[in-house]
Amino acid sequence: MKHKILITITDTGSFRQYTLSQILKWVVLALFFALVLAGAATYLYMKWLEEANEMAKRRQEVLERNIAALNLQIEKRQNALDRLGDRLSDLEILVGEKPDTGISTSTRLENVTLSAAQLALLFSIVPNGDPLPMEGVTSAFGWRRHPIRKCKEFHAGIDLRAKHGKPVWTTADGVVEYAGYHKRSGYGNLVIVDHGFGFKTYYGHLKKLTVRTGDTVIKGDVIGLSGNTGLSTAPHLHYEIRFLSRPLNPYWFLKWRRDAYTSIFKKVKQVPWESFIALVSHMAAQAIPPSSPPEQK
Repeated sequence: MKHKILITITDTGSFRQYTLSQILKWVVLALFFALVLAGAATYLYMKWLEEANEMAKRRQEVLERNIAALNLQIEKRQNALDRLGDRLSDLEILVGEKPDTGISTSTRLENVTLSAAQLALLFSIVPNGDPLPMEGVTSAFGWRRHPIRKCKEFHAGIDLRAKHGKPVWTTADGVVEYAGYHKRSGYGNLVIVDHGFGFKTYYGHLKKLTVRTGDTVIKGDVIGLSGNTGLSTAPHLHYEIRFLSRPLNPYWFLKWRRDAYTSIFKKVKQVPWESFIALVSHMAAQAIPPSSPPEQK
């Protein structure tokens, strides 16, 4: 019989005996499991490192695309500014001013002085002034809690206090796009006037309509009488101004006057006033016949 090394472990009341072969077996098992854990840990680490590298690569690609898109936007913006500068130069020449390219386009626009004919055309096609005798504002433009629905909603217009039956007039020339009861919006009897060039006005909660769809209206024409139809808690006029379907704050247009016509350029940024004013000036120039040469004596 081969000799075996016997190892005895005792404590109070008991003892255990192990042969060296048993201890070696446990050591081998422990080493095996240690190698398995180490291998698994190495695999997971390599996997994590690979994913981290892939994420870093994707982030770099996204960053490069964003930089390229930003450069493209900058280039487009610069081209737009260059075109705007050219249009402003044409406008300044048209109204008899010397172009000054050393100042900003916004300042150049404010410095342009429009003629009486140009102002008349501008104030006939862009909504301005009051749509009815002003008695105060009951609800401003912007987010609010709806008085009937009791939820937070965006108020796309301005509510003007008015008694039943007060005349409501259009604030610019245009064509009646809609005249009737509009249940979906809650505006009740509603008139929408398309003024062209992207501008539209909405007149809601009317008691009575005095125009029909397709009618042509001139600034100051009565399009209805104030009332309380639709979702309304009291007589008033809901008045909206939209440019390319985007609601604008009517307050600045209510206060807009010819003697301070450049004020709207700073207050309402959603309208490209530079090119718009250039177009209006060009249209006014086309509408005015050239002066006759002096007669030869």
